[in-house]
Amino acid sequence: MKVRLERSGGFAGISKSVFVDTDTLPQNESEQLHNMCDNMHFFNLPSKLESNGNAADLFRYKITVESKDGKHTVETTDLSMTPDLENFVNFLSDKAQKK
Repeated sequence: MKVRLERSGGFAGISKSVFVDTDTLPQNESEQLHNMCDNMHFFNLPSKLESNGNAADLFRYKITVESKDGKHTVETTDLSMTPDLENFVNFLSDKAQKK
């Protein structure tokens, strides 16, 4: 499974991109990432998660997952992100910081 996370916005407006290929991760981390994706039914999430609130300094996220099940992209913000999606984003961000 290949995952790309793109984050933009925030107070400073800095963009960040993370790419993870589960084939290159240790087995336990690869399994954890697959399980997180399956448990939140990522491929069934809408392509845009909108919120009613609006703030100028929100982070915007674009998450693309490519696997044997296909390819799907979800766009969200800090306000519209589900808790499962937030855990997924945090996991990916942690992997990027450890590189």
